[in-house]
Amino acid sequence: MKKIALIAFGAFITLSAAAQSPVVKSQLKEVKTEKKELKEERAERNTKLAHGKTKAAKHDQKEIRGDRKELNSTKKELKTEGVKKPVSKATGKPSVNN
Repeated sequence: MKKIALIAFGAFITLSAAAQSPVVKSQLKEVKTEKKELKEERAERNTKLAHGKTKAAKHDQKEIRGDRKELNSTKKELKTEGVKKPVSKATGKPSVNN
């Protein structure tokens, strides 16, 4: 009886782990790259501000805003598909703003 219960439990865990569709996995990968690119763009903007290039920094800020909106829309899509914390799951780091 215990063997049957253990086998059923193992099968349940295996199936639940493999239940993520390839679409969700690709979107999680996309979130990870978007988050990384956003961080790099912010660093570039900050260096431009430090060097006094305000016009270029404003232009970069507009790009960052658009990228952030795209990231948030992808995050919302993943939440509707059932991923609880998409940014943490994608990057492997706990994040406050999920």
